[in-house]
Amino acid sequence: MPRIPPKPEGPTAADITRRYIDEHPSIRDCLAWDVVNFTALARKILEEKGLKNEEAVTVACRRYQRQMQQEVAQDERILQVIRGSRIEVRTRVAIIAARNDWEALLRVDEAAGELLKDRRHLLQLLQGPGALTILLEDDLLNSVVPSLGKGYVIDIYRGLAALTVRSPSTIVRTPGVLAFLANALARRGINCLEIVSSHTDSTFVLDEKDLLGAFQVLGDLVHPHPQPADERVRRESPVGHP
Repeated sequence: MPRIPPKPEGPTAADITRRYIDEHPSIRDCLAWDVVNFTALARKILEEKGLKNEEAVTVACRRYQRQMQQEVAQDERILQVIRGSRIEVRTRVAIIAARNDWEALLRVDEAAGELLKDRRHLLQLLQGPGALTILLEDDLLNSVVPSLGKGYVIDIYRGLAALTVRSPSTIVRTPGVLAFLANALARRGINCLEIVSSHTDSTFVLDEKDLLGAFQVLGDLVHPHPQPADERVRRESPVGHP
């Protein structure tokens, strides 16, 4: 009987290549839009990962790209949702990080019952495994903190703003919208202290100093600037013709 070669131990060159690309979102984007030099990319992976076979890495990059072709269409679906959205801004926002404890929840609930009679107030509770996060207007701190009790408070963050992208109902069936928006902010160096998704609303809580930049980033996605007519004509005209 012919001898069956043993399976190679550890990850293959293709496995390492795919993992490297997944760890570098900018490279994934270039592959998706077919604007990458495969030889240069393969050599970079060889150098950083200590691989030897440039051809194997190049082939793995090309195969990975073919698998990603449908992602371009997915980006278009995401942008359709975003362009059907609108943005709401809140300033003077604060965050209370509290112990994740049932007693703390009950205390906040008692305080919130009275405060939320005015529906204009912002007060949201986010329960995580390690902490209870309370997102609220800065003006409500003097009411909520005493009700909660200092023994339950871990930290308080002030001077924040909240940008909420209110999307059409199609966001519920469109994967990747929240990640797309968060990635756009991250690429501009904007840090979000909290990201909250509630049905069709995606809220990004950040320092007020970053508000203008964040609004510009998200605003350009929601309401992209139309391309000037003379620029469209120039791009569509044959080379050498006005």
